[in-house]
Amino acid sequence: MNNDKYNFDDITPLPVSDEAPETKDVVLCKIMYTVEFETVFSYLRALMAKDELSERAMYVACCAISIVPAHYTVWEYKYRIVEKLVCECKYDVDEELKWCADLALNNEKNYQIWNYRERVIELKIKHGLGGDKLQYDLDGEYEVVRQMLDSDEKNYHVWSHKRWIVSYFDLFRSDRELAYTQELIDRDVRNNSAWNFRHLVVFGDESPLENGRLTSEVEFAKQYIASSITNPSSWNYLKFLYSFCTKAQALGEPEACACVALIRTLASEYSCNENLDDDFSKVLEEQRLSVPAFELLGDIYRDEGKMEQMRKVYRLLGEELDPVRRNYWAYRTSLCQTG
Repeated sequence: MNNDKYNFDDITPLPVSDEAPETKDVVLCKIMYTVEFETVFSYLRALMAKDELSERAMYVACCAISIVPAHYTVWEYKYRIVEKLVCECKYDVDEELKWCADLALNNEKNYQIWNYRERVIELKIKHGLGGDKLQYDLDGEYEVVRQMLDSDEKNYHVWSHKRWIVSYFDLFRSDRELAYTQELIDRDVRNNSAWNFRHLVVFGDESPLENGRLTSEVEFAKQYIASSITNPSSWNYLKFLYSFCTKAQALGEPEACACVALIRTLASEYSCNENLDDDFSKVLEEQRLSVPAFELLGDIYRDEGKMEQMRKVYRLLGEELDPVRRNYWAYRTSLCQTG
């Protein structure tokens, strides 16, 4: 392990493949470690045993992570090293963030990286920015996330990190975050991750919305429904908006009342235009039918107390439009038989 920068002559490696004499001859399947793995992890074990938090220990931890990026114990050990060195002003935390970003770009599916990065960000704010989150430059963070999502727009671990950014830095209803979700939805209207993230940005902190926000979100969903009327992602967002608006409507909020009416019109437009005759062929002759629109219309009829119309919608879904879920729609119908 010795190199031009670090010397390990005082360290006695702890082998990773120790075998007790009494079991040596009965091992069923011996793990064939590489020489590199054996060397790095034997020194790592020795350093961890003495709880050494030094630059050379960080070097060994980095080597271990490069071999096994998902090794949680090594990540925890490395963080304790970085924390100590940063607090002693022996290491620039920005260097650690750069190292972490480079590693993340080469290990797209590794979730330990993101939890670790969040802890390092908190460390920088605490010890480098006097605890003031507003002083943290998020441009670098946005760039890392953008590169990751450009590579895989459905990367769950990156989206989880982005949710953490919004929550930690209180970026709810941030224009920058909303613009980014729109950029991703413009690129792929079926990107359910982007729709879910928009929901977090707008409604995640449960604080009162500014005037006009509900209307703008309904119009936003309406715009993308028009471009792909069968896309469940945009309809699911509209369904949430409908649920939110009905609760606000019950409290007498005028904007919510207007939004409920707008959503009702939209659901009717892409379903049956109130034509629920038992002759389903009339409905099927329509050119712009959307199963999610019928589902939403059923919810609207339920909330309006129009149980017979709701049953007709469910029958239409189960028998003609969505027969794959026939049993589900039969169950939904059975729940309102006494309605």
